Amino acid sequence: MSHHYIKFSNVSYTYPDATKALDDVSLMISHGERVALLGLNGSGKSTLLLQMNGLLLPSSGEVNVGDVPVTEKTASIVRRTVGMVFQNPDDMLFMPTVYDDVAFGPRNMQLPENEVARRVENSLSAVGLENQAGKASFQLSGGQRRCAAVASVLSMEPDILVLDEPSANLDPLARRNLLRILSSFTHTIVLATHDFELAKKLCPRSILLEEGKVIADGETEKVIEIFENKIL
Repeated sequence: MSHHYIKFSNVSYTYPDATKALDDVSLMISHGERVALLGLNGSGKSTLLLQMNGLLLPSSGEVNVGDVPVTEKTASIVRRTVGMVFQNPDDMLFMPTVYDDVAFGPRNMQLPENEVARRVENSLSAVGLENQAGKASFQLSGGQRRCAAVASVLSMEPDILVLDEPSANLDPLARRNLLRILSSFTHTIVLATHDFELAKKLCPRSILLEEGKVIADGETEKVIEIFENKIL
């Protein structure tokens, strides 16, 4: 892809049970931006993230990643650019060892094993798990499992990193470690979060969703103030 931006053009999405999760959303996230998605539960944050790498496709409108429209046919291409970390790391860790979990994506890309090993080593080092490679994921702490899930996406070397509630249920030490990891990522980050402090420290820009609509988009401190005023 020539440009790693994300563009939503009049995107709506309705789930099979008739729940309308996104309602005519238009937005643009440029390469290198760090953007937080804010909003109450059910506001459409997770649905918006899932649209970014083709796990869900719009009911109407269009999502583009660079010059590629996100469709069923292009989803595999898009997912090499957009790496997604789910809220529950156990949804992403299913191999016998942490090494195998982190190697799964590169191996699925049919990369040579020496390149797989390089990516796994770099990714585990980035998240501080280089000494845990031979363990099973269930042997790790909750924070370590979250880091292993991030490493499994970093090994794909994405240009856009998308995360759903990355700091949920983390203790203060694990949360600081996560912030360190994300701060070192040099490309685009989009994260859905209820963690205002994480959003302030990591993301200069935030987008506020309400009932599937974008109601504020701008400087994180100002968007959080709008959000707080609405819920108080």
